[in-house]
Amino acid sequence: MQKDDGRLIEAKPVTSLERSQRVAAALSSYARALTFENRSRRNLYRLAGLAPRARDRVFSILIMFLIGTTLILPMIASIGYFVFLASPGYVSEVRFIVRSSTPLLSRDRYSSNNIEPKEKIVQDTAILLNYLASPAIIQDMQKQVDLHSLFGGSNIDFLSRLSADATQDDMLEYWKKHAHTYVNPKSGIVELEVTAYSPQDARDLVQLVLRLSEERVNKLSSGMWQDLRSSTERDVDLATKDVADLRGKFRDTQNQTGVFDIALSAQRLASVLTSVESNIAELRSRRQALSETVAINTPQIADLDRRIAAAEDQANDLRAQAAGSTDREGTNLAEYSTLFEKLKLDLSLAEARLKAALEDLEKVKLVSSLQLIYVDNFIEPTLPDSNEYPNIALSLFLSLLACLATSAVACGVVVMVRQKLD
Repeated sequence: MQKDDGRLIEAKPVTSLERSQRVAAALSSYARALTFENRSRRNLYRLAGLAPRARDRVFSILIMFLIGTTLILPMIASIGYFVFLASPGYVSEVRFIVRSSTPLLSRDRYSSNNIEPKEKIVQDTAILLNYLASPAIIQDMQKQVDLHSLFGGSNIDFLSRLSADATQDDMLEYWKKHAHTYVNPKSGIVELEVTAYSPQDARDLVQLVLRLSEERVNKLSSGMWQDLRSSTERDVDLATKDVADLRGKFRDTQNQTGVFDIALSAQRLASVLTSVESNIAELRSRRQALSETVAINTPQIADLDRRIAAAEDQANDLRAQAAGSTDREGTNLAEYSTLFEKLKLDLSLAEARLKAALEDLEKVKLVSSLQLIYVDNFIEPTLPDSNEYPNIALSLFLSLLACLATSAVACGVVVMVRQKLD
């Protein structure tokens, strides 16, 4: 019964069929509303009281497992290692520069216009730095110390220990982790840090590395100077041979010409010629005096004429020997003087080359006997009082960050997979 405007109206009876149709329409409208509101089948099931509880339980267990294996267990292992197992690492530090003591020889022969002293020092520093990270440093160190016993002792934890069967490449990689260098590009100062597992071992290693580096760089320079010494010795031998040949040629020329010295020979010829001319003048005056008292065709006049003619022939021959022409070509002193002057000039030039070669050889011998490169450590290698590794707080913090990142990625992947399945 319903009341309308004070009047009673009798309601019509509702049949069971109509009631069922109304309920079905209401449920259909409610389901459509839930679908448009949230398309996740999981939320739909949950709102409808039909959530798949078994699958949720599996994903929850998987996430807990990942958190345990990527975060909790690694952090427990990190704490146990860094706090109780990690061997203390001691760092010895040294600072040094590379100096050159090469003297400046003649630039045109022993130094290059392309490599100035400053650039040479930079080059030697680069060679030294490359040597410290090369297999050669391992080979040289092995001749002085046993790296296996130094870094593979039983007192070192298993993660930091050098394996007993380590190859040369393994030892080089291990060394690179325990030796670090830094060079200041402005000042050229090199900082070297070496890590070992006892303070004394760290300091001894630094001193050994400095000595080996200095020997290696000087070995390269000494090879260059040895080659230069061989070259200068060959120059000296060639210059000595030239001087000896020219002196022999000069001696043979003296023997062939019969002239020992041009000046002495000219003086001798002048003296003889003067004597002959004086004799001619005397003979002519006697003939003049005798011709006034006797006839021209007398034997005395004829004898004087023969003597005067012979003396004049001798004088002419002496003049020809000095500067004229004779029957034999190239036998006068003028031609001899040209020949001897040329020989003397060649000999003086050869002697000058020999002198210069000897001076260069003495310089090269002096330089090759000296130490050319110095690794000058103006700060002595330090003897560490406390270990720098491991830094427990920093190591645990970094481990925590790594574990958190790994755990977040793993759990994120699981969540994405679960959302894809919904």
